[in-house]
Amino acid sequence: MDAKTLIDDLRKLGIKEDDTILVHSSYNALKGHDVIEGGPQAVIDALKATVQEGTLMLPTLSYLDVNVDHRIFDVMSTPSCVGILPEIFRQNQDVYRSINPTHSIGVWGKDAKIIASAHQRDFSPVGPSSPLHEVKRRKGKIIMLGCGLLCNTSMHGVEEMCVPSYLYRGSFDYKVICHDKSVINMDVLRHDFKGYQQRYDRILDVLDNTDYQVGNVLEAKCYVLNAQAVWEKGLAILKKDPYYFVDKKDEKK
Repeated sequence: MDAKTLIDDLRKLGIKEDDTILVHSSYNALKGHDVIEGGPQAVIDALKATVQEGTLMLPTLSYLDVNVDHRIFDVMSTPSCVGILPEIFRQNQDVYRSINPTHSIGVWGKDAKIIASAHQRDFSPVGPSSPLHEVKRRKGKIIMLGCGLLCNTSMHGVEEMCVPSYLYRGSFDYKVICHDKSVINMDVLRHDFKGYQQRYDRILDVLDNTDYQVGNVLEAKCYVLNAQAVWEKGLAILKKDPYYFVDKKDEKK
């Protein structure tokens, strides 16, 4: 399987060369039972080529390794816990990783360094300086590439604007090792969700048909969402019902 086919497939779903895109991904879903020539890096190269005049972002989250018992985040070496594509992407020399202990974002392309460097000003995982807010501000697109709709990190940013009761478990002080090896301390809120299951798939019930497209990219089902619509319409429904995007877990199970 030629990973460059990915470009044609994304073009059919409306992705343009100058777009700002945030990509959540499942590499295994993309390749199916076949082999992608060049492996994960070939997929990343194809994503870059798709928006060669724009900006590409992948979540490089580290909340599993950086936790309340291990509060050290090294922007250059702490691995991502959300799949092989983000992990390989963050290691690319032309990718800038934003500084947030648990919810960093890898950014490549137009204004990448400027976008990534703002994140450390935030006191929450997906605050107003997060690159995810920038996707919305630039009228970009959120791409769910073979991973369904439940892992939509942008929805955390929407929740942070409304602060439902399940969202936070308090703030914690982290030791952060920056790109230049300097060390800073960051006191950052941590998401909780204890007792609740995320249901971000319900965003499709909120969006208009013109706000998203669905199709196949290589072997994977892909959703392309209008980021501005996701944020604005998601927030509007949360203001009416703070628990719209979660289900309460049955503690007896």
